[in-house]
Amino acid sequence: MKGLIKTSIIMAALIGVGIVTSIIITSNLSNRVAATHERGFEGGRTQGYEAGLYEGSKAGYQEGSRIGYEMSQNKDISDFGEGFYFTYNPTYDEVQAILAESKKPTATEINYYVEANGIRTAYVRCQIARKAAEGMVYVCHLVAFETVDRGLVFIEPRSHKEVKVEVGKRYSELNGFPTPPYDDTITKIAIIW
Repeated sequence: MKGLIKTSIIMAALIGVGIVTSIIITSNLSNRVAATHERGFEGGRTQGYEAGLYEGSKAGYQEGSRIGYEMSQNKDISDFGEGFYFTYNPTYDEVQAILAESKKPTATEINYYVEANGIRTAYVRCQIARKAAEGMVYVCHLVAFETVDRGLVFIEPRSHKEVKVEVGKRYSELNGFPTPPYDDTITKIAIIW
């Protein structure tokens, strides 16, 4: 009988250990399944969001381009509403004509005048190497036009003459001007459309 009791106790202990082990394994497996489910859900949602965003952006761009093209075919631009104006790239002769008409002495004034007359222009700042007070730089102000027949053209505002600019070259030498008593080497060019 003692053997039967010992055997029953050992079997009960083994069954208890088996049940506890089974509960731990099941709990651990359930946690892993839940974590995997959550990662799968998040991954799928992110992937779906990105695919939807891409497709929506692509469709919106195409639709917007189509509408913009159709609106551009309409010769009456008053349909676009207030606050809109359109500029275009001129020919070289148009640039010369508008400059002669403007009689403006500064790059900013020329820029405003020309754009108000529908021609696309850029304000250009050419930083030169001339020594200046701390925190200051010397700048040569120009205007630029992207002409349809001669490409990008830079204009000196006071004389309304075409000039050349190139980083690392002296402004006076590039354009045949008298050499100034200071270093007028161009160090930086900024074109603002």
